[in-house]
Amino acid sequence: MTPGTGDTSIGRRLWRVAVAPETIVTFAVLALAWLLGFVGVLPQEVWVVDFPALAVAFFLDTLAYNEFGIRENTVFYPALALFGYLEAIVVGAVIRWLR
Repeated sequence: MTPGTGDTSIGRRLWRVAVAPETIVTFAVLALAWLLGFVGVLPQEVWVVDFPALAVAFFLDTLAYNEFGIRENTVFYPALALFGYLEAIVVGAVIRWLR
């Protein structure tokens, strides 16, 4: 098998990490932490675990509003979900690597 094809390709490894149970559970925990902080069950300081996703979502929402006139919060929640899942993929990859 040549490099970059078959089971060793980067795309296949990334797909395995993206749908791994570790990634899905991590995303669920991150989403739950954000939700419970948002409704006030937990203090908002719990959002520190969501910081990378929140920072990117705030940046993109501000950029969309200032540069393109897109109404606020139109971009924020989809970006938060997307980058929250990307954050979970990174955590899942680290978990798989540590095993």
